Order: sequence, then structure tokens, then C-alpha cells
Amino acid sequence: MSGEAVQGGNRGESLRAELTALERMGLRYAVLAAWAQDLRGAGTALPSDVGSRLESARIKLSSGCYSSCDVGCDLGAVEGTLTAADATAGGRGVSFWLELLARAMDPKASVAGLLTIPAVRVYYQGCGFGPCGCSS
Repeated sequence: MSGEAVQGGNRGESLRAELTALERMGLRYAVLAAWAQDLRGAGTALPSDVGSRLESARIKLSSGCYSSCDVGCDLGAVEGTLTAADATAGGRGVSFWLELLARAMDPKASVAGLLTIPAVRVYYQGCGFGPCGCSS
């Protein structure tokens, strides 16, 4: 087997792994966006950069031009901010949302299972990884 064939096979595996990671980042984005919405709905003030970082991550995911590492930087900052804000506000939902985030990033966890949560489903469909909406 030539070196090019091996390298090409590794490249294909790397690409599949990156696409899987980006799909999981789409779920992570959806959970974080739903968490931010939940906190705002409960009257918890969030820094203004939460919305802009979430929007940046959504655009990066939708464009397909960024790596999971790029998207993860935005989402990691949002996760830290939301965890601190929720804990400061009494921590009523921290463990629930962190459990959802763990499931979102677990490659063995069912995507469909997470999408049974309406707020997560809405944000996930809006990030570019939802099902095809065309009629054909």
C-alpha cells in the first residue's frame, strides 16, 4: 500500500471525526442557547457577550469553515459564564444543564434524545445541523 493511500485514508477518518465533533458542537451550542434563554426568562442578568459568542458559534457551525476547536473556544467561554451566572442566582439548574452538556458531547448519546427538549431542538435546528426543510 502506498504512503499516499494510507495518508488519504487517515485524512478521510480525520474528516469524519471532525464532522462528528462539529455535530456535537451543534448540540452543545443548542443546550447553551437554551440555558441562556432559561436564565434570562428567570430574570438572571447575563453579560452582553453571551449572545454575541453564541451567535459567533452558530455562524461558525453553519458556515462549515471553522474547526471544532474554533467553535469550542466560543462555547467554552459561554459555558463558564452561564455556570457562574446560574450558581450566583441560586444554582437551581446548574446540574440539569451540565448533564445535558455532557450528553451533547458524548458520541454514544442519542442526538434524538436531546432533541426531545423543545428549547434545545429549536436552537439545534437553527445552527445548521437540523433536518432538511425542503419539500423535495
